[in-house]
Amino acid sequence: MADSKRPRSRSVLVIDTGGTFSMEYKSELESPGSSGSKRLLDVGKSHKDVLNKLKSISAKEYEYYDNDEERSRRSQSGKPHSWTYHALSERIDSSSATPQSWHDIAKVIFENQLSFDAFVVIHGTDTLMYASAGITFLLPKFTKPVIVTGAQIPVLAPGASDAVGNFLGSLAFATWTALLKGRLHSLKGVFVYFNTKLMRGTTVVKVDSQRWDAFDSPRAPIVGELIEGKAEVYDKRGDVSAATKPEVSDRSELRVRPLPLYSEASKRPYPLIIHLFPGIDLKHFALGEHTNSAIILAAYGSGNGPKLDQFWPYLEKYLDNGGLVAVVSECLSGRTSEAYEACIENWDKTDETDSRIATCQYTTLPAAYARAVLFLDEYECKKRTW
Repeated sequence: MADSKRPRSRSVLVIDTGGTFSMEYKSELESPGSSGSKRLLDVGKSHKDVLNKLKSISAKEYEYYDNDEERSRRSQSGKPHSWTYHALSERIDSSSATPQSWHDIAKVIFENQLSFDAFVVIHGTDTLMYASAGITFLLPKFTKPVIVTGAQIPVLAPGASDAVGNFLGSLAFATWTALLKGRLHSLKGVFVYFNTKLMRGTTVVKVDSQRWDAFDSPRAPIVGELIEGKAEVYDKRGDVSAATKPEVSDRSELRVRPLPLYSEASKRPYPLIIHLFPGIDLKHFALGEHTNSAIILAAYGSGNGPKLDQFWPYLEKYLDNGGLVAVVSECLSGRTSEAYEACIENWDKTDETDSRIATCQYTTLPAAYARAVLFLDEYECKKRTW
């Protein structure tokens, strides 16, 4: 386990996209005579209350700067690590997020990569795992840490809130450095921090709708943990990069596009996710509308599907018309294999059709979806194994 050291101050840009973390929290009466219950409302129109709360809980270890100019004037003061706050122009509940939302976040990170050492993204928990995967693919080979986090309880809620710990833990990993083999290192790439655990952005899944320990990484080891307030990164599991001088991603590597690849303008629908269930009949799904897109098939076990007339013939027709099928296991952990082929042993496949079936192996469903959204027309989606 690497010995965490902080030989120099690091600057962090905190990007607030909305979600439960930033929601208003008020008391309302459910019915006459009731004692009143706490209700989550929409994301507040003003972010000032959220910002003031974050400033107060982080003041002991981190210094807040209002803007880049103020930070640059005082960056040589030798004070603790600093952070700056940036609220997106439209903060939303993550249940309303789209792939365009991933682009908006990645664009902010990309445009500020020369000005900050690290980034923390505050995001709603409902689609956090889709966003972390999407941002990972949009920022390939990114050499600075991007920590995505959120909360089950708003930071402005009275009483205990996991938002406080998640925010401070995210800052701890964003500013983490260690001396390895005589060189100063920091994390690089996109991660999710939630309830003391640091996980890769492409391996995280939501496992609970209410508990603070809402996210896990069942198919891959966690990258680090916050132990007694100290960020601990596991050397063989975490990507570390030399940080002895400013590191900048090659601008040509960013895949941010002005609009999602699948938009109304392009007449291409988003990939369709189909969860298998006993008695499934594909004639009820508009597969014909997705022949220029993809289907993410959440299959049984290690990749099995039913030997039913209402299933495989429809899938075969979809593939023959040029569609792509990515098979991912519905299980939280374990490997997706090519076992699904046993279910279509009587299907007279061609090499061309077979090449349009991808096995996701250890890939999560959110990561498979993000990959299909962003890379369908590229080589990354042509591979037989994801």
